[in-house]
Amino acid sequence: MRRLWLTTLLLCSLFSPFVHANIATLSQDSQWLSLLHFDRETPFSPPRSAVIDSAFFLAENGRYDPQAELEATLAALREPPDEPGSHASCRFPARAVWLSTKTGEQWPSAECPEFDEWQAQHQDSEIGLMFATGYLGNPASFFGHVMLHSSAPKTQSSSTNTQYLLDTSLNFGADVPNDEGLVTYMAKGLFGGYDAQFSNASFYRNTALYSEREMRDLWHYQLGLTDAEKSLLTAHLFEIVGKDYEYLFLSQNCASRIARTLELVIEDDLTPGYSPWVAPENLLRALSNTTHHGKPLLVETQQIPSRRLTTQREFNALNSHQQRAANAVWPSENDLRMDAPLFTVLSAAQRSEVLDTLLSHASFLRQTGDIEKLPEIERQLLQARLSLPTGRADVSNEAMPAIHEVTPPSLVSFSGVHNSHSNNGARLRFRPLQYDLLDTNQARMPNSAVEIATVEINTNDQGVSLNRLGLFNITNLHTNAIALPTLPSTAWQISAGIERNRLSCRRCFDGIANVLGGKSWALGQHLPYALAGAQLRTQRHYDGIAVPMLEAGVVSSWSPSQRTHIQLSHRPNMGYNNRQRTEWQVQHRIALSTQWDMRFEFQHDYSANEASIGLSRYF
Repeated sequence: MRRLWLTTLLLCSLFSPFVHANIATLSQDSQWLSLLHFDRETPFSPPRSAVIDSAFFLAENGRYDPQAELEATLAALREPPDEPGSHASCRFPARAVWLSTKTGEQWPSAECPEFDEWQAQHQDSEIGLMFATGYLGNPASFFGHVMLHSSAPKTQSSSTNTQYLLDTSLNFGADVPNDEGLVTYMAKGLFGGYDAQFSNASFYRNTALYSEREMRDLWHYQLGLTDAEKSLLTAHLFEIVGKDYEYLFLSQNCASRIARTLELVIEDDLTPGYSPWVAPENLLRALSNTTHHGKPLLVETQQIPSRRLTTQREFNALNSHQQRAANAVWPSENDLRMDAPLFTVLSAAQRSEVLDTLLSHASFLRQTGDIEKLPEIERQLLQARLSLPTGRADVSNEAMPAIHEVTPPSLVSFSGVHNSHSNNGARLRFRPLQYDLLDTNQARMPNSAVEIATVEINTNDQGVSLNRLGLFNITNLHTNAIALPTLPSTAWQISAGIERNRLSCRRCFDGIANVLGGKSWALGQHLPYALAGAQLRTQRHYDGIAVPMLEAGVVSSWSPSQRTHIQLSHRPNMGYNNRQRTEWQVQHRIALSTQWDMRFEFQHDYSANEASIGLSRYF
C-alpha cells in the first residue's frame, strides 16, 4: 500500500510540471489571446485585453494575465452547474469549445437558455462584414464604418435590395452622451474617455439609419469560412455583445476591434498592431488580399445603394421624355401637377416608371429636410401609382467598384519644383489619410475631400524646410445629381494647419484655420463652387489675426483617370497694411493605376510663381 502511495505521489509530481507547462503554452496561443481580445504588444504599451468589463474575466487579473484567465476558466468549466445560464460554458461557450478541443476534456452538462436562443437565431448563418461609406456629418464616420454581419444563406431568387433586411448586424460603437459638445466629443474620441460596445440589432434598423437617413451606400463582404469556424465565431460573438471596450477614434475603433475578432478564426494579422490609425478601408483591403485554406477569404461583395443613389439611378434610367415629364409633374418643392401634359401623354407603363422615381425621391426628401406639403405630395403620388400597372423590375446599373478596389487612402509623392524666387528644388509629400478633390471617387463620398495630417517638405540649394503641415482639410461640395426639386444644400470647407506666408519665403510660416460656406453647381463634367467665410491666422509677419476670405473654383472630370481643380482665393489683410491678397492655383491629376498617379500644379501669389510635376504612390 505504501509503495502504491509513493508511486502515485511520484507520478503526480512528474505530471504537475507537465500540466503547468502545457497551460503556459496554451495561454500564449493566438486563438486564446483572440478570445480574450488581447492586443498585440507594441513599443508603447504592454499586452492587455481591450475589454475593460470585469464580467468578461474569471480571474482577478485576467485582463493582464492570459495564463491566470486560462486557469480560472478551466476551473470554472470543471465545476458542476448551478442556476440555468450561470455555468462558465454558458457564459463563455467559445472558450468552452476551444479548450475542450485543445485539452480533450468534456465539461459538465449545463442548461444555457440564452445561448441556446442565440444559436437558434444564428444557425447556419453566413459571417461577413457590412461597410457603410463615409459620412461627413460625424467626425467618427469620416472614413466609413464597418459592422459584423450574420445572414441566412441567400438564394438566387432573393431580391438584391431586400434580402438583407432580416439579417443581424453587430455594431461596435462608442457610448456617447446625447448632450456631449463637439469639442469634448473630439477630445475624448482622440485621447480617450469613452467606452464602446458590440450591440446586436436587426439589419433593417441599420439600413434605416445609414441608407435612408444618412444617405450612405452599404457594401456586404461575404467571407469564406468553414462551418467549424463560423460556429466558433458565432459562439464568441455571444460572449462579447454588451461588454465594455476601450475606444479611440483612430486606433481602438470598429475596424481594429472587428479585425481582432475575426483573427480568432483567421491566422493572418488583418491590421498592424503598431499603426497609430486603423481605418475600415484598411481592414477591407486586408480581407481582399487574404488567402484562407488555399482560397480567397473574400467570396463576393454586394452593394446596397442608399436612397440617394437609388433615386439617381431610377431617374437616369428614364428616357428623355420621361425625365421631362417628371420635372413637369414636380417642378418645385411644394408644387405637384399630376395633370401636366408632358406626363399624361405617356403610356401607362411609362407613367408607372416616372411615379416610381418620384416616390423614391419623396422618400429621399423625407429624410433630408422638412418640406411643408411633402405628406400630401406623397399621398397624391401613391394614389396615382396604385391606379397604374406594375412597373419595371429593379433598374440594371453599371457595377461600381467597392472601396477595396479603388485608390488606397495613404499617399507619398515626390515632385520637382520650380519657384520664380528661389529657383529649382524638390518636394516630398506624405498624406496618411484619406483623399482629396482630385482622387475622390464614387466608392467614397463624391465631390468631397478628407485629408488628415498632410506633410510637405521642400529641399533645394538653400537646405531642407517645411512647405506645409495640414492638420485637416474637410470639404463637401454638395450637389444635386438629378434635376428634381431638393432642399437648398450648403457647400462647405473647414481646414487647419501651418503653411508658408508667401511663396517667396522659405521659412515664413503662419498657423491658419479656414471656415467657409457657400454653393456648388453640377454642370455636366464640371463642378463650379463659390465659398465665403473667414480665415483665422497667427499674427506673425503682421498680417492680422482675423481675415475675411472668399474662395471660388471648379473641379472638372475629363475622364475616369483625369481631373483638374482650379482655385482662386482672395482675402484682405486687416491690420498691418490692409494689403489685398489674391492667390490662385491649378492642379491636374492623371491616374496611371489605382496605386500611381502624376500631378501637375501651378501656384501664384503676389510674391512669386511656383510650378511642380510629381509622381505619387498610394498604399
